[in-house]
Amino acid sequence: MVFDDGVDMAQQARFAMEFCAVESCGKCTPCRVGAVRGVEVIDRVIAGVEREANLVLLGDLCDLMTDGSLCAMGGLTPLPVRSALAHWPQDFGGTT
Repeated sequence: MVFDDGVDMAQQARFAMEFCAVESCGKCTPCRVGAVRGVEVIDRVIAGVEREANLVLLGDLCDLMTDGSLCAMGGLTPLPVRSALAHWPQDFGGTT
């Protein structure tokens, strides 16, 4: 995907998790529950609620989804989230 510099990458990361939550078949817990919790955690990070703790939680959640999901949907959903966190931390309230 290609975006211009006006796109909020935190919202795109949230969209990736939300899409997974909606499209999950529900067969495995990391995808079914992890994506829903991912949306909640990203919302807290964006809101600035215990930001550092929630970033750690989001990283752990991404690890769990990558390693524990039964299909590519759950396993690959964390990739855009991690990319957004790595390259656009300012969109999550971090430093540039």
